Amino acid sequence: MPRKQGATLTEITFAGRNFVKFGAIALVFLMVGRVTLNTSIAIWKSLNPEPPPPPTVGFGTLPKLRLPERVDIVKPESYVLETANGSFPDFGDRAKVFFMPQSSLGLLDDEEARKIAATYGYLFEPQIHSSRMYRWTKSAPITSTLQVDIQSLAFQVTTDYLSRPELLANPNLPDNFAAVSLVKKYLGKVEQASDIATASGEIVYKKSIGGELEEAVSYSDADFISVDINRSPIDDKFRMFTPEGYKGTVHGIITGAFSGDEALVHFENNYHDVNYDQVHTYPLRDPRSAWNILKSGEGYIASYDGDGQAVIRTVQLGYYDDFEEQEYLQPIYVFEGDNNFVGYVSALDPTYIQTQVGVK
Repeated sequence: MPRKQGATLTEITFAGRNFVKFGAIALVFLMVGRVTLNTSIAIWKSLNPEPPPPPTVGFGTLPKLRLPERVDIVKPESYVLETANGSFPDFGDRAKVFFMPQSSLGLLDDEEARKIAATYGYLFEPQIHSSRMYRWTKSAPITSTLQVDIQSLAFQVTTDYLSRPELLANPNLPDNFAAVSLVKKYLGKVEQASDIATASGEIVYKKSIGGELEEAVSYSDADFISVDINRSPIDDKFRMFTPEGYKGTVHGIITGAFSGDEALVHFENNYHDVNYDQVHTYPLRDPRSAWNILKSGEGYIASYDGDGQAVIRTVQLGYYDDFEEQEYLQPIYVFEGDNNFVGYVSALDPTYIQTQVGVK
């Protein structure tokens, strides 16, 4: 029987070339297939995204916003929506809510209030108007009063600046940057709040007309500069609104007749701490629902100079920052329009809002 021969060199070479060729083809097929599969999966996921987890609602049912009665504003008789596209922006389905620590009367509150007074040059004994309210006065450079809430340490300085003709038409008003810096520096003597220190201020030029403060037409026409500072916007896009619209929780009026701290002839500090680490998300109501509430006359009007019909030009999501202490920093829908109209409606799903107003 003939002996079986092994594979020749030619056969081995042929087989090796076929292995390399078909192996390369298989490798390319696997690579292309993997890319195709991954692309298909990515496309499917983009068209069918996983729903986000539900809002955390970790604070439970929230207190209703405490909105003051504005007897100085006449409510519109009707409303019309004239936004750029005739509809509402997409605000998503949820927003953040932040915890705000509450103050309480303590043994050192009297001492802290006196420190604030001494910092601003009020050295005499205060008048005690209630268990919380202390007042100091001084006469130089003009008559002024400092009022401090010794529990929250909110305070304001008032003067008789509108009855001082020597303060009018003064050419030494600071520029915008210097005016904002002056207000921040003044507050910084007693309050080092990072969300105020990094916030931008808003400037309005003011003129005294008949003993009333009115908006001036320009810097050169101004007697005073009004500065308003609110805490930095949430996520760098949702700004703060107060009971008086764009008026800041920190508000100052500056004269050019004096320098340094004395240039502030009126000052209000209504800033209250926010704990940004204690945050939960809550469902939003549809903005159309908020619009219907506004149209029904149940919204809050923070500013309006007109009468009759209010024309709404923009709708945005913001946060309501009360001048008084509140338990939580909550989102609101803000409607703005002609004649300085600014109106608010709570942006949260009413399921998560108590029927009673929050604590005072």
